[in-house]
Amino acid sequence: MPAIDPTARQFMTIDGYKIAYLVVGNPTNPPLVLVHGWLSHAGFWKPTLEAFQDTHYCVAVDLLGHGLSDKPHDGDYSISAQARRVLAVADGLGVKRFTWIGHSMGGQIGLYTAINHPERLDQLVSVAGVVTGKLSAYVRYVMKPVFWLGSLFPPMWNASRWATRWRWYTDLFDRPIIYDVRHNHIDPIDRQMAIQPGVEISMYRDLEAIAACDLTGDLSKIRTPTLVIFGKQDNTVPVEHGYLVKQYVKGSQLVLLDKCGHVPMTEKRLAYLEALKTFLHERVFAG
Repeated sequence: MPAIDPTARQFMTIDGYKIAYLVVGNPTNPPLVLVHGWLSHAGFWKPTLEAFQDTHYCVAVDLLGHGLSDKPHDGDYSISAQARRVLAVADGLGVKRFTWIGHSMGGQIGLYTAINHPERLDQLVSVAGVVTGKLSAYVRYVMKPVFWLGSLFPPMWNASRWATRWRWYTDLFDRPIIYDVRHNHIDPIDRQMAIQPGVEISMYRDLEAIAACDLTGDLSKIRTPTLVIFGKQDNTVPVEHGYLVKQYVKGSQLVLLDKCGHVPMTEKRLAYLEALKTFLHERVFAG
């Protein structure tokens, strides 16, 4: 299995902006399009890409405002606009129908796509995906004010970048993400990408976009085969979001992982991959 370089991006111009993406696998294999969440980037999917590069054609996108994509202060960061750009990347690669795998905000964008562009999706996997737009109380009342101030006065993030050398400081941000911060932590590359210079405005605009998109009333419209994976102890996106999909999306599957927070793909990697492989395998043989 060849090693994956998570920095080896390619680029497209969409809406006048540079959009980065990472591609692995044979284009003749079934396509997977992977979409990260808030404060994340395409390289976050490295373990998933490694697991599926031999069986699928994998495309991981840096959303506008993230990773190596452009980060315009006046860009459209709405869920609908992000969905349109992901579909444009797929179009540029000649991929018309595919399986969408989205994490957090990426799951929310995937659900939006399944509702509004069902003809593009063969399957949908939402990992800790947002439904109602309402994140945890910790994110809304502790973290969001910080990001609001950072959007008004971007230089304050220089102090934050400097402070990441101390574990007590990084734990403040990791606590709503990781179930057990004593034994797990955010990968240094992922942390660097999350707070890289230039994201100060888009980080807060993302939070506004997430909050503005409540998909609850439209979930019953989804006919795409859907798998939802959630950590039972997710303190970023409440697990109730997963139950909503299970309740309203006919035939959907919900996998709950115990002692797991917001990132099942790293906290419970084997269980996450097993659930994903089982779902994709079943769908292939179901036609």
